[in-house]
Amino acid sequence: MKYKALSAAIGAVLLLSGCQQEEAAVQETPLYVSTVEVDAPVKNQFRIFKGQVVAAEQTPIAFRSSGEVVEVLVKAGDKVEKGDLLARLDDKAATQTLNDAKAQHELAVKQLKRGRELFGKAMISSAELDGLIANKALTEAQYELAKNQLKYTRLDAPFSGTISDVFKERFERVQPGEAVVNLYQDDKVYVQIELSDNVLAMITPNGQAVRYQPWVSFYGFEGRHQMTYLEHSNEPNASTGSYELWLSMNQISPAVLPGTTATVAVDMVEAGIQAVDGYQVPMTVLQAGDKKGEFYVWKLVGDEVSRVAVTVAEVNGNGAVVAKGISEGDVLVNSNLRKLREGKQVEATGKRNG
Repeated sequence: MKYKALSAAIGAVLLLSGCQQEEAAVQETPLYVSTVEVDAPVKNQFRIFKGQVVAAEQTPIAFRSSGEVVEVLVKAGDKVEKGDLLARLDDKAATQTLNDAKAQHELAVKQLKRGRELFGKAMISSAELDGLIANKALTEAQYELAKNQLKYTRLDAPFSGTISDVFKERFERVQPGEAVVNLYQDDKVYVQIELSDNVLAMITPNGQAVRYQPWVSFYGFEGRHQMTYLEHSNEPNASTGSYELWLSMNQISPAVLPGTTATVAVDMVEAGIQAVDGYQVPMTVLQAGDKKGEFYVWKLVGDEVSRVAVTVAEVNGNGAVVAKGISEGDVLVNSNLRKLREGKQVEATGKRNG
């Protein structure tokens, strides 16, 4: 009996110990996070946009007929004048077709001339004369078509500019409309920059922003240059989600080549674009949502966090400017964002200003 009582006592102790260990195991380890406090709102009258020089009016140049390339007379970087020969197709078949069409046309002209004489002498009917007239018109059309087909074996520059790319080589076959070279206007400089949708929404075709001329500097070049608005896209870029805007100016010397980095300085007030109001925060407080352009922050109230949707007005060298969703004095979580959930209790390890 004593043995049984002792075993029961030991079992009870072990069971109680196990329950205590289980309770200890389920206690959560505190999640330590760093935080930032939102400063006073910022108002950016002057904005700097990073851009890039792109080829002006870049145009793919293609043959209007198919065939084998027998000669490519240009390479990337070559300057050409309007009418210069860029490439040729094998023209043997086209030349033979032209010669045949020419001979048929000349014969038809002679037959019509003889037919008119015979008709005047009442030696052929009017129906026969009509047939000769129709034949002459048909051979004339075929002759003109053959001349065009021979002309289409030449690829001439439609305007003066610079070759940016060459896609075909000798002995390759091409189809009508298949690009052989790219040609752009080298007397113009185009700069492409990216804008957020809220800034682009303030630009109207006849507005002050279109007439405003921002100052642009180019990497590796001295001085600044004023550029004029050219156009902007109506659809966001698929990879960045931003809209694209192009500026234009005349070429300078030495020439600014495509690919050169450009810095565009804009006085938002002078341009008639409302300066961006918002709160400067580090990028590390932002959590991307499921949709493009959707962002959240985690606010810390007491020792609990809450996820709040925000509107990002711009991204700059210091982080992001948030236009909606936060206020001055808010405390935002700056680390371990992926481990957070609504209402989770956390322990802040330090706080700094945004």
